[in-house]
Amino acid sequence: MVLARWLVSGDVRLLLLDHPTRGLDIGARSEVYRLMRELANSGVATVLLADSLEEAIGMSDRIIVMSDGRATTEVAAPAGGKPTPLDLVKEMV
Repeated sequence: MVLARWLVSGDVRLLLLDHPTRGLDIGARSEVYRLMRELANSGVATVLLADSLEEAIGMSDRIIVMSDGRATTEVAAPAGGKPTPLDLVKEMV
């Protein structure tokens, strides 16, 4: 509901999503993911703080790895070449 309220409020160009699927059942998660993809395809930029590495990998085109509050690595995550969770963990330590 909160996401929908923001989207109908006007011309959205950037979404900051802080764990948008936390606490949602699988059906609601799927709907949020579908909406996020639809928005991205229409040109809306999204910054996602994900609940899991799998969610971050699946929903991202680019992943910024942070350590001690600083961005340390940028990892490309295109549709045909997603990194694995292990790839990201290696960058975190």
